[in-house]
Amino acid sequence: MPAGEQARDHYFLEIYPMFIKPTKIALACAGIFAALTPAHAQSNNSELNPVIISASRFAEDNKEIPALIGVITKQEIKESGATSVTEALAQIGNLNVRNLNGGQLGVGATVDMRGFGASAKDNTLILIDGQRLNPIDSGAARWESIPLSSIERIEILNGSGSVQYGDKAVGGVVNIITRSDKVLPPTVAATVGSFGTVLTSGSYAAKANNTKLDINFSASNNDGWRDNSQSRQGVFKTGLTHYLSNVDKVFLEGLFGSQSYGTPGGVLGQVGQGNPRAVKFNNVNDKNVVNGTAITLGAVKSLGQQDFFEAEFSYKDSGSTQYTPNLADKSTVYDKWGFDFMPRYKKSWGALGESVLGFDYSQSMGSFVTNTGSIQKANLTNKSYYLTHRFPLTAQLDLLGGYRKQTQDAVAYDYKSDTGSSNAEKTQSANASDVALNYRYGSSNQQKVFAKVNNSYRFANIDEYWGMTYDSSPPWAGHRVFSGILAPQKNNTVEFGGEWLLVNQQKLGLSVYQMDSSNEIRYDNGSGENINSADIRRLGAVANAHLKLSPSWAFMPKLNLQTAKYKSGTFDGRDVALVPKITSSLGVSYKPKSNVTYTSYVNYVGSQRYDGDENNTLNKMPSFTTVDLNAIYRYGAWESSINLKNIFDKRYANYGGYGFVTLPTGGSGYSYYYYPSDPRAIFLTTRYTFK
Repeated sequence: MPAGEQARDHYFLEIYPMFIKPTKIALACAGIFAALTPAHAQSNNSELNPVIISASRFAEDNKEIPALIGVITKQEIKESGATSVTEALAQIGNLNVRNLNGGQLGVGATVDMRGFGASAKDNTLILIDGQRLNPIDSGAARWESIPLSSIERIEILNGSGSVQYGDKAVGGVVNIITRSDKVLPPTVAATVGSFGTVLTSGSYAAKANNTKLDINFSASNNDGWRDNSQSRQGVFKTGLTHYLSNVDKVFLEGLFGSQSYGTPGGVLGQVGQGNPRAVKFNNVNDKNVVNGTAITLGAVKSLGQQDFFEAEFSYKDSGSTQYTPNLADKSTVYDKWGFDFMPRYKKSWGALGESVLGFDYSQSMGSFVTNTGSIQKANLTNKSYYLTHRFPLTAQLDLLGGYRKQTQDAVAYDYKSDTGSSNAEKTQSANASDVALNYRYGSSNQQKVFAKVNNSYRFANIDEYWGMTYDSSPPWAGHRVFSGILAPQKNNTVEFGGEWLLVNQQKLGLSVYQMDSSNEIRYDNGSGENINSADIRRLGAVANAHLKLSPSWAFMPKLNLQTAKYKSGTFDGRDVALVPKITSSLGVSYKPKSNVTYTSYVNYVGSQRYDGDENNTLNKMPSFTTVDLNAIYRYGAWESSINLKNIFDKRYANYGGYGFVTLPTGGSGYSYYYYPSDPRAIFLTTRYTFK
């Protein structure tokens, strides 16, 4: 029996949540913008050329980086009215975000950069202060572990970061920065709104002599607009930093998070059909309970005016239980732990440029234990060495290059009471490299054009060693079957782009790319196994702008064009599912007074193929547009806002599929299914800042 929607319902969150040549376009656009850009263009360095950490793992100016990088600021998050990190990424960053659970808290959300569809979460690396948030299995990043109040900014690196970060940094990198040397005044905030939503948060920072304390917390409750889509979560994050000098410091950070959420399952039929509020019959009372802790110890040491050493040691532990009372496996316990050690050294060679040399070491384990006695677990050991160098060819033109070699030792164990046990182990290596030219010009060299060639990779998640099989009679119970340790995925990318600053703080950015994948790791809906698929080619362009038309008005348009097609094999020439060809957003900010801000975001996602439609013969999921409004009024130490989400009550879905499903009558067959997103909602927030 082929894998279908039943597997997606119960295993997706933790197990299988799984043009013209770009060179000509990019060179033409670069030439046009270079010609049109006034030589006297002025800029605000802090806003238009911010300091970026994500690209080299050391702080550097955006103009020095051969990549298109977006930055979402703390102020933008506040003014947007976003209630979760993933909402800010979708609304402000124009990233394609899917969420099977709906709700305002971002539970189980997946970020897709550069069109990977169902395997998106494993090809976009999510970091918090440079530490991996992606789990070693196919579960979603634990977004609830990031209090919104703790975020200083979010850096979005479009394109591969595999040389700097290794595994999974294929389509892009999202680095959520919470660390700051600033001592901000304490704050408390509360939000109430639709679907029984109550959010509370707070932050506190203090410094005594050379030691700084940071505390952030948040607690959230949401009943959900669908049946069995409730969520509860809380997180407490603290940090202690001791400054040895203006640069040198040591720090210790700790975090504890807890979460409980229901999983309502899909709605049978195409988007818009059926009852979108109802829980699927065999998902009634399904829920997940998750607890996690993390601790990080780090140090920064200057070894000269331009030489630095940084290192972190982190430990993470996560335990969760998935309750599925309508399945044979009525509960499954997931346990994951791991530690990372990441030292790196930045060395300046004067006129010969600068180098970064680093070593990443990690060990991790994940296990899956069902109430029927099945046990699957795996251990991973990863070792990576990497080197990057920036060589100045002229005062304005840099040649940059880098190389990483990662070796992974994987050991897997599978036990079932009826078939006994089996073991497997494998040692594999993968390499990443890139070569780039970055040309800076204009006033103070604040503008840039770049060209880059990159090789990246990802290893299989531990649960991708198992596939799915089903009983031959009702209730068609699913079972995990060990299918082996897959080969690493390889990706080759050619990219061109630039950023241009015009008069009056106007900013434009563009990146055009072609990415070719081999051995891409994907879920095969026909066989129920994870496989190394046939070759896939992706073409795309990402553009953004910040247009400040007056002291009161600002416009922030963003556009993403992309295609993803198989280039060989059974589906040669077919589109990859769940890849919309267009996503776009328009942010508008109006500040008539210093204490009043009105913000609106219009987001559009184009039509896309249902997951499972590899032959491209089925109907498409329809495109959709959402409009959100937010108004903030500041009075003294108080700040209040009203946020209207999806004001036109658009009924839509950003994830759907086609496959073999079970029916409430006990029958079965092939059907469309989808996971509806939230309708119109309203939220009120009040924040107080202590002076």
